[in-house]
Amino acid sequence: MGSWIVIILCGLYVCLEALVAYIAHRFHILKGEGIRKFIHIATSFLIFPVIYGIKEPVLRYVGPLFFTLFNAVAAYSGMGKILGLDDEKRHVGLVIYPLSVLFLVFLYNYGYIMAQSAICGVMIMGLGDGMAALVGTKWGKHKYKIRGIGKKSIEGTFAMFVASFLVVYFISPAGAWVSLLVALFSSLVENISPSGVDNATVPILSSLLLEVLCRL
Repeated sequence: MGSWIVIILCGLYVCLEALVAYIAHRFHILKGEGIRKFIHIATSFLIFPVIYGIKEPVLRYVGPLFFTLFNAVAAYSGMGKILGLDDEKRHVGLVIYPLSVLFLVFLYNYGYIMAQSAICGVMIMGLGDGMAALVGTKWGKHKYKIRGIGKKSIEGTFAMFVASFLVVYFISPAGAWVSLLVALFSSLVENISPSGVDNATVPILSSLLLEVLCRL
């Protein structure tokens, strides 16, 4: 399958994702935070075709660059309100996320990290952080406060840890102990990173740690 065909299919996937988000918002199936995390999780899976489906390294930048521009326009022009994304405090995170993916793709293209490390970094951010927010919002009864960051929940943090562990264990060549260490580290970074900034710190630092541990 040609790289441009993969890019087109990814674009169609994004259109379908946006349609689902719009329907969820229009019929009050999900609220703003739920829609945001649905998009957060669904978009993270695009890292697989970007890494494995696009053969020309330079074309791997197309998706992340497009999302950076699109997210910036959608967030700061008010377009995001169509999907229920009207929390201005979260706009920075929308732009930082694809920039983080772009950086990981850059590191992979130049051989600094392996494919699995790049994928795990993105999936930990998408699936791990997404599940933390969803579980914490719905079932997070045991709260704790981090100075300068805000309130978190034990349930949400545990969801982040479990999702991160499963991502690393099943995607990377690392064993259980490395997966455990990366999951603990990712959960800690997510806890101490300001809102939005975690979209950079979690995927990049988790990916780099995994790479280092796999090379030991």
